[in-house]
Amino acid sequence: MTPKQSEFLLWLAKTGFLTNKHLKQLGLSKLSSSNHKITKDLLLNGFIGRIMVASGFGIGRKVVYFLAKKGADFIADMHGIPLEEIAYNSVKGGIHRNETGEEMAVIRTNFSHKEAYITAFIAFYQYIQCTDYVITNYKHYYQRTGDKGTTLRLNHKNFRPDGIWFMESIDQTAPKYVLVVEVHRHSDRKHIIRQLLQQVEALKQRSVQNRFGFEHPYLVLSVFCDENIKVMQGVLEELKQMPQWEYLENYFFFSRLEDLKADFCNGLGYFGRIEKPFPKKI
Repeated sequence: MTPKQSEFLLWLAKTGFLTNKHLKQLGLSKLSSSNHKITKDLLLNGFIGRIMVASGFGIGRKVVYFLAKKGADFIADMHGIPLEEIAYNSVKGGIHRNETGEEMAVIRTNFSHKEAYITAFIAFYQYIQCTDYVITNYKHYYQRTGDKGTTLRLNHKNFRPDGIWFMESIDQTAPKYVLVVEVHRHSDRKHIIRQLLQQVEALKQRSVQNRFGFEHPYLVLSVFCDENIKVMQGVLEELKQMPQWEYLENYFFFSRLEDLKADFCNGLGYFGRIEKPFPKKI
């Protein structure tokens, strides 16, 4: 196994899914074709699986890779990572063309949202590696087994943000950070506002602290894509007129996905009156 193949498997273990777009973001491949040397042997040996999903707006299709149980076992043995911490899929490895079923539906459903979320996570992960912080834990909304998911309690009901990411500094006196992530790919202004106000209530009721057992405040990252910039501008103007704006300006980041990819920290839009509460590059 080559170093690039090993790195590819480790990233799949973190995210669960990757597309060719993510391979390019990671610097693993500059090719658009899915049949290249990084993935070919891994597919043939059943370490990973490959399926096609609908692209955004229903135009065309794209390749999605996922980690199979065989690949997860290999990573667990080679890197000493507990199997329950690895994001693998129960579907067998190899190329899947037109198969249907519940597991395939879970992968394909609303995959453009998953792709945008994973893009943001990769940008975050790469940025934190340039700071004196380390990522101590992360949860993704599409991983629902065991303790992997993002489920929180609010007003005696469950809800799931897209991600929850944890950071700690090597300097024990530095602040710890937790980031709750929501990715908005749709253009329903009222729905986005409801989502963000729900996060305000979760902040007030300490939903994340109650699940994970920490005391310090956490932050919320609202990510939007190019296709709904105008909608988000309207959302922000409306939120600024609400009494909840005190929480939104101090505990929320509002960011365009492409800006996070370019420079994660600089891409965090922050309205608070203090210095941006996020790790800096060293």
